[in-house]
Amino acid sequence: MNKVLLKMAILSVSLLTVMAGAAISPALGDIALAFPDVSETTIKFILTLPSVMIIPFIFISSHLTRRFSKKHILFAGMFFYLIGGLGGGFASSIELLLLCRAILGIGVGLLMPISTALVADFFDGEERTTTMGQVSAANNLGGVALFLMSGFLAAISWRMAFSVYSLVIVAAIIVFFYLPTTKPEKDTPGMTRAPLPKKLYAYGAAMFFIVLAFYSIPTNMALFIQEEGIGNSQSAGMVISIATAAGFFAGIFLGKVKRLFKTYFVAIQLLLMGSGFFIIAVSNHLVLIGMGVGFMGFGFGSILPTVFDQVSRQVPKSQTVQAMAIVTSMLFFGQFSSPIFLDGIGILFGNESIRFMYTFLSSSMIFVALAFFGIAFKVNLTHKKKLAME
Repeated sequence: MNKVLLKMAILSVSLLTVMAGAAISPALGDIALAFPDVSETTIKFILTLPSVMIIPFIFISSHLTRRFSKKHILFAGMFFYLIGGLGGGFASSIELLLLCRAILGIGVGLLMPISTALVADFFDGEERTTTMGQVSAANNLGGVALFLMSGFLAAISWRMAFSVYSLVIVAAIIVFFYLPTTKPEKDTPGMTRAPLPKKLYAYGAAMFFIVLAFYSIPTNMALFIQEEGIGNSQSAGMVISIATAAGFFAGIFLGKVKRLFKTYFVAIQLLLMGSGFFIIAVSNHLVLIGMGVGFMGFGFGSILPTVFDQVSRQVPKSQTVQAMAIVTSMLFFGQFSSPIFLDGIGILFGNESIRFMYTFLSSSMIFVALAFFGIAFKVNLTHKKKLAME
């Protein structure tokens, strides 16, 4: 088995997944103008509605792996991805557009847990951590490509932005030739599956809140730039792509950065995210906003694969897809909840501006980062005391 070609097949699927719903976010401002009678929250649902369908179909995908090859499930997911993705560009009403977004969600739901579980199927140890980082990098690289292409096409017409989903055809060709057809994950007769560890649900909760915060960028940035009068859909695409570009480099250097910061790794990445949100909240210039988005994207791009890597280490290979399904469902639930939760925070505090929302996220993220610094310091202190006693 050629592992380079195998990785290429796995990474080609990863290019399509996490940022699929947000891919047309640079066009959001223009879509809002095309449907002037539709509320801003409903417009944001164009990005987050796929997550509603993704969540149940993640578990359906997990169940299907016991009856069908992962490769065949991937092709089914790619079919829905193509129909739902391209269909949005032909929608004549907001209802039809939302229906297409739901179909896209079905496709992503079938793809997502398999794209991460394949890493655990074919790689172990340090190579698994490195490959998981590369999967995260591919997620973000896909985001960069989709956001830039979408922003460029949206400058022509918001309908053209949906053509970015045709990239799934390229991924399907690569998977067809280079991904082995594996057997379904049938249980051994007489075997009972052990319950999933409770720690897994803590990772799921962490994933939910991290993604909820991150998704404030794709769901709000185009509207923010438009409201502040500092750019158009193309500039929004460029700014949003900075987050995913930074996440790409975070995934590439994940192993080295983790070894450098050790127990302080998570705290530093959370602080980086908080600092990024702060820069966005106080800036009125695209360059500074882009810098803040980059800081935030690097932190997010470091934490996301770390969670998936830890999850893959908590369960045996036979339960990897199930475990990934749970944590991945929380990822997409965070995407869906982001505009609802953050708009609710604005209503609660009597300030519904996007700038206030980024200020709130900055304060919250920095507070959590300081808590993690305290935990890391305590862990290091305990470790040093044990070494001294020995």
